[in-house]
Amino acid sequence: MPPSPGRKAQTRAEILQHAARLFRLRGYHATTIDDVMLAAGLTRGAFYAHFASKDALFAEIVRTGPGLLAQLRAGDPAAVLRAYLDKANLGETAQGCTLAALPGDVARAPLAARLAYAGMLHATIAELARAKARKLDGDATVAAILAVGAVTLARASGDTRLSDWLLRAARRAALPLLKPRASPKPRRSRSHRKAADARRSTRAAPSRGGRAAGVPKARSSAARR
Repeated sequence: MPPSPGRKAQTRAEILQHAARLFRLRGYHATTIDDVMLAAGLTRGAFYAHFASKDALFAEIVRTGPGLLAQLRAGDPAAVLRAYLDKANLGETAQGCTLAALPGDVARAPLAARLAYAGMLHATIAELARAKARKLDGDATVAAILAVGAVTLARASGDTRLSDWLLRAARRAALPLLKPRASPKPRRSRSHRKAADARRSTRAAPSRGGRAAGVPKARSSAARR
């Protein structure tokens, strides 16, 4: 008797959960299908009822993985980024965030996984740009680079003091980038600037006799008589 749709969905979710944990812990290439299915308590044959290949499984994990994007969708961007870059959360953040934990593996993975990573990164920037006019805002993009890059480097560093400093420096630089920019003053057109310059020149230019432009000439004494 084939499994019910509910049971099949539950099994798929369990495979994804265990595979995501193993990929983040060991890396994509060091994790086999047998490793994943053993962790899930299933046989290798059951794998192919849900995924065509390990590459397909990896792409799905990248596309739906937890981490910064899920946190941003559920909370305030500034508060989320502050917690994401807190040294007390580094272990959980580094292991739990797909963007920070798997970039090296994704870079060597097939195109499907790399496109899935790009989609997650786009969505993360859009969430950070929630208060901005554009979804692919430059400041929000830099904030994403600082956050994910700092966690990745801090995770790789064996120097605790350096790791703490990387997170603190990234937090200090990234948080101000989330604030909306003040609207710039409208620039006057070239024709308006030329007209204004001409008026200033007319008022400032002296006449032939040393008079300022627009000042009537004094009448001579003979004319006054």
